[in-house]
Amino acid sequence: MSEIRYPYKPKLFVAILCILFFGIFSYFTGQVASENDRGLILNRVIEFSTTGASIFYWAITGLFGVLSILGAVLLFKGVTSKNELVLTDEYIQAPKSGISNKIVTVKYENIENITEQKVQKNLFLNIFHDGGKLTLVSSVLPKKEDFEYVKSHIVSRINC
Repeated sequence: MSEIRYPYKPKLFVAILCILFFGIFSYFTGQVASENDRGLILNRVIEFSTTGASIFYWAITGLFGVLSILGAVLLFKGVTSKNELVLTDEYIQAPKSGISNKIVTVKYENIENITEQKVQKNLFLNIFHDGGKLTLVSSVLPKKEDFEYVKSHIVSRINC
């Protein structure tokens, strides 16, 4: 085997959902903030005056707006990214994160430990090496089977 390459970039569908979801909520909380004429009581514990409630709504609007902008950044990175995960017999080469342009090369002989995490349906392969940690994420690979192949390839090389 000379080398295997996989596209390693964010999914466009997730970025579009992020933009739509948080953009719509940002719009509606902005409407509520601009038309607010009443106070707000949260969980019968925190009480806001009319001005305080408006500030709270504007803060939520800003938070949703920032999350929508982050979705736009993901969308841009997903469209323009040429990042790849490269497997060879000697090393693995991948971006530091799903949206990073910094490429990390780890020789199999320098790998000290590997752990796998599952967060909801997303799998993370943490590769600890003498230069730090490289985390591979299943959601930025084309298919879940690709992640399983990458994991088995790495494990087979470090257990030799």
